[in-house]
Amino acid sequence: MSTPRTEATDAGVIARLPRGFRVDRRGGENPAGAMRIREALGSDRYQRMPGPAAVVYRIANGNHEQTGVIVEVPVEEYEAGRIRPHEATQPDRQRLLEESTAKSGIERTPVTLAHSPDRALRSVTESVTRTEPDVDLTAADGTRHTAWFSRDAGLARATELGLRGLDALYIADGHHRMAAAQRYVARHHVDPEHPAAFTLAALFPADEMRVFGYHRCLPASGEAAAGVLAKLDSSLVLERWDGRSAAIPEPGVVVVRFADEFYRLKLRPHGPDGHVRTSLDIVSLDEEVLPGLGISPTSCGNGPPESCRHPADEAVLFVARPPSVEQIMAVSDAGLVMPPKSTWFAPKPAPGLFLRDLTDPT
Repeated sequence: MSTPRTEATDAGVIARLPRGFRVDRRGGENPAGAMRIREALGSDRYQRMPGPAAVVYRIANGNHEQTGVIVEVPVEEYEAGRIRPHEATQPDRQRLLEESTAKSGIERTPVTLAHSPDRALRSVTESVTRTEPDVDLTAADGTRHTAWFSRDAGLARATELGLRGLDALYIADGHHRMAAAQRYVARHHVDPEHPAAFTLAALFPADEMRVFGYHRCLPASGEAAAGVLAKLDSSLVLERWDGRSAAIPEPGVVVVRFADEFYRLKLRPHGPDGHVRTSLDIVSLDEEVLPGLGISPTSCGNGPPESCRHPADEAVLFVARPPSVEQIMAVSDAGLVMPPKSTWFAPKPAPGLFLRDLTDPT
C-alpha cells in the first residue's frame, strides 16, 4: 500500500444539502453522449428539485438495504484529507472523466461515501422514510431505488447538524470521479462557491454497507498455467481444495482456480521485513505473490470463482478474502491506499437518477 496525496487538516463543513439538482422520475436507460444528456436535462424527464432540501435515498437488493442522504461535498475537503480514499487511481481514467465532465457540464452519478454511524442522521432517515417515497424505481438487475425529498425546515436543519458532526467521509465507490472533480477544479480555476467546486454524493452509514472483493486473473492455459501453479507450490503452501465457491476464504488464504481444479494458497504470516503481517490479503496478493509469476494480472469480477470473465481453462483465478468496511476505513485513516480494483461496494447508486448541472449557479 502507498501513502495518499495529502495529509488531513482542519477544514469547514464536510457536506451540505444538495441545491438545484434534477431527478429522473421515469427511470430506464439513460441517454449517452454529452449533447444527448444536456438535451434530456431540459426535457420533462428530469424534474428540478428545489434546494436546499433533505434528500433520503435507499438502495435495496435481495435481503440487503442501505439508507442514507444525498449531499454535495466540497472538493477542497477531499484535498484536505477529510474525504478519504482507500484505493489508488489511474491518471488516464481521471483525465477521461474530467474531459467528459468539461464537455457535458453535468454530473450524472453521486460518489458513494461511508461515514461512522451517526444518531442524528439516522433519526432523519427514519423520520423521512415513514412516508411514501417520491421516487420508486427497480433497475434491470432487481435493485430497488427509492428516494424521499423533504422541504421540512426542521428535518433539513437536523440533517445539517448531523453532517456537521462528521469528522471524515470514506470513499466507497467513485475514487476516479472524486479525483476527476479535483482535476476539473484545478484546471478550470473554479471559484469555491461555484457548483463545480462540489461533488454530488450519497452518504451511507458504514454499518449498513456491503463490500465484496475483486478477483485477479492471470490469462494462461496449458503449460503456462501449470508453470504458474508450480511456482506457487515451490514458494508457498498450495493444496487442493474441494470447497469451491461455497465459502469466503479465511484470513491469510487465497482460493486459486484453474479449469475445474480448486486450491488453497496460504499467504506467508510474515511480511518481507520479517514482521507479522498486518496488510490485507488482496494487498499481499498484489504486492508479494502476483509480481513473481511472470504474467500481468487483470481484475476479473467480484462474484464466485465461476464469474471470472476468462474461460475456466484459459486463466488462473485468485480469490482473496474481501476486507471488511471497518478495515477499509482503517486503511483510509492510516493514510494508505490499496491497489485499484481492490474492493467492490454493492449495491450502487443508479447512474442518471440524480443529475446536477455544473453550469447552473443556483
